[in-house]
Amino acid sequence: MKCVILFTSIHQVLRAEKILKGKRVGIDLIPVPREISSDCGVAIELSLETKSEALRLLEESGVPISACYIRDQGRFLKGDEAYGLSCGGGVQR
Repeated sequence: MKCVILFTSIHQVLRAEKILKGKRVGIDLIPVPREISSDCGVAIELSLETKSEALRLLEESGVPISACYIRDQGRFLKGDEAYGLSCGGGVQR
């Protein structure tokens, strides 16, 4: 399973990428999947093992998050609905 984090602008995506890579959190920039709507066409994908650390770092840095999804076998569920896994604090909906 992976975590997909959406942002409201490409500026926020690039800011988040810089922060997370600077702290050596393994991430990938991906196109926002068609199953997920967003104002921005790029999202950050990372492992569930690093999700909590990544969300904490983004919250501490003041980077607003639009939404967080859990990807499991091609299905996307909002983080707070997926397997009881929360996307944590700092998530703006």
